[in-house]
Amino acid sequence: MRRAIRVIATVSAASAGVCVLAGCAGDDGTQAYREWQEIRGDATPELATLYQREADVDNALTVMENENKRMFLQDLGRVFYTDRPSRLTREPIPW
Repeated sequence: MRRAIRVIATVSAASAGVCVLAGCAGDDGTQAYREWQEIRGDATPELATLYQREADVDNALTVMENENKRMFLQDLGRVFYTDRPSRLTREPIPW
């Protein structure tokens, strides 16, 4: 009984020593390790924000620029009173 415990303890100690010396070192030269490092560096490479891709961000910026330009031109029409017909004409203009 004692001999069996001593053998088990010796084998366990030897196994632990081998595991400690071996460690968990990765092989830097393999393709799988490089892919793992790339994924770990950027887990969601297709996303630019929390939920949008680059194309979605570009589309949103394009729509925003277009709307801002049209609203600016509409505001200029109000400033220079070109958003309605002139009241100086003799003929009645429905407005």
